[in-house]
Amino acid sequence: MAGAGALASCGQAPSAAAPAEPLPVEIVRVGAAGASDAVVRGVGSIAWQRESDLSFRVPGIMTALSVDIGDKVRVGQPVAMLDATDAAARLRQANADVERAERVVTRQAALAETGAVARAQYQDAQTILAQARAARDAASFDSRSTRLVSPVSGVVLARSAQAGEVVSPGQAIIRVADEASPLLIRVPLPDREAARIRPGAEARVTIDALPGAPLAGRVRRIGRQADARTGTVMVEIALARRAGLESGMIGTAEIAISSTGAEALVPIPAEALIEARDGHGTVFLLDPKTSQARKRTVRFAGFSGEDALVAGLPAGAALITSGAGYALDGQSVRVAASGAGQQAAIR
Repeated sequence: MAGAGALASCGQAPSAAAPAEPLPVEIVRVGAAGASDAVVRGVGSIAWQRESDLSFRVPGIMTALSVDIGDKVRVGQPVAMLDATDAAARLRQANADVERAERVVTRQAALAETGAVARAQYQDAQTILAQARAARDAASFDSRSTRLVSPVSGVVLARSAQAGEVVSPGQAIIRVADEASPLLIRVPLPDREAARIRPGAEARVTIDALPGAPLAGRVRRIGRQADARTGTVMVEIALARRAGLESGMIGTAEIAISSTGAEALVPIPAEALIEARDGHGTVFLLDPKTSQARKRTVRFAGFSGEDALVAGLPAGAALITSGAGYALDGQSVRVAASGAGQQAAIR
């Protein structure tokens, strides 16, 4: 009791807790969306949109090949021939079978009228005739297939066989390009890069073999599936025509990121992204007036290297990087004097 009275007599209130130390953080400045380097780059090869390997559908000895690399061809033009001896013999045999079956049907029809043969026997003869005609149609088709014709008007890109060779069904003989189709550059891009572009985006393509200004292009198609081995998605860019531009040339494409305005993507250090789910993520910005961390929700579009791609950040904002994982909304923070990120700017 005496001790308690002594404490009470002091009349001293318990001391208040000391204020928490500001959280040390590092920051970078958010750059303007749609800056000049907001492009996706890739290397690809030039090709016509419609290029076809021509082949025979029947086997045989190729007796003639009338075109070579670089030759112009027109639609319907014969370009190669097989020895048709065997096909012609089968067609003659099929024609003879049809003639014999027709005679049998004629004879059976007369006998069936008088009841000399059963009706079913006459119907069997009709079936045999139908089969013979079908076999003749197939033999006729095989005979016509000994001649290879071009399905398009264009140019021969490659030749894979020589006259005198025995060729198999489906074996490529020549490759032709339809010059009425557009010229494309097909660029394999990492899936995270392909996700940043949209059909219709503008592109600039530099061809090492062609001096002068880059070619203008526009994204025509973006693949819907990444290659299982490389993880790349094929992007097709339609190109403006230029003299000397040929299939097989190699070019470097710069494709503009298509999003603009409030939806424009900017890369930020991945460590600044606290969480990401269902296309959205969370970051912390530094409020310069109160020196407090402020939580902000952004649209998240994936990763590019060591950066996260987000939209919804104002240009010039102070983005907290190091220390963001420990910050709370409204918490006082202190920019570390040694933080190299203070002077960094996000591209």
